[in-house]
Amino acid sequence: MELLQLQYFECIARHESVTRAAEELRISQPSLSGSVLRLEKELGMALFERKNRKMILTSYGEYFLSTTRRVLELINTSRLSFTSDMPDRISIGFQNYNEKILSLIEHFQQAFPQVEFNVYGSTLNAPFSTKSFSFIVGNSDLKLPFPTNKLLVEARSFYVALPKNHPLSDRKSLSMAEIKDDAFCFLREGHGNFEYAYQLCIESGFVPKCIFSTNNAFYKYRYVCNGSALGFFPTGWYPLLASQENISVIPLTGFDNFSNILLYWPQNFILSPAEQAFLDYVSAALKSNLYEDFLPSVI
Repeated sequence: MELLQLQYFECIARHESVTRAAEELRISQPSLSGSVLRLEKELGMALFERKNRKMILTSYGEYFLSTTRRVLELINTSRLSFTSDMPDRISIGFQNYNEKILSLIEHFQQAFPQVEFNVYGSTLNAPFSTKSFSFIVGNSDLKLPFPTNKLLVEARSFYVALPKNHPLSDRKSLSMAEIKDDAFCFLREGHGNFEYAYQLCIESGFVPKCIFSTNNAFYKYRYVCNGSALGFFPTGWYPLLASQENISVIPLTGFDNFSNILLYWPQNFILSPAEQAFLDYVSAALKSNLYEDFLPSVI
């Protein structure tokens, strides 16, 4: 889903006409119609009914229009805080991978392409120079060497990813006891310590059979997607996992909100116009649940 698609959709809905919308937007009618058709296909729902040469919103189209206008208003509001001489780089350090913040970075940058992002991803929560970044994405246990402001990004829980041909692949949820005899894939740091999910298995009364370990989260993801072993993933990985056709991603019961994901930034530091605009954008998007509109349709 692209920002231009939302703008095109809003313009057609306002005019109830592709012809008049194309005139306002100064693009061809076929291009405009094609953009709407792609949007409807991506959403999996019809946005308009064609009646007497008018484009009439469906009930879902009316709902999506209200959401679209909030997105466009949010972007326009953020734009007001920008100045011509503003810094054009925002640095973010990820202690924990989080699809939600990455998606918001992408959509913010579509509206403000002059802003560059410097993103660092830590492996297995390895320490890094937190003072080098404007924002830090980490769990609620993160200890930073300076006073911080905090914004809740998501309450985290675990999912288990398993092959589609697994006998439990159609379940709505799973407990540790049901999968304790399976083979697993885990992250493992250089000193030999496993990821936190390994400890969850121990706390559940069994030592998991680890047939593959790696210090890289994407190697783990790739291995699990091949269907060779089960893997545990926090909430932020769900969109990426759910896009894979050969695995099922099922909530794991008993470990909800074990470690929430937060966005941190220093208290005693004045944000640049670009940084403040990004923070305002993220805050508003999370508060109004606009993030859901940025997720793939598999969710």
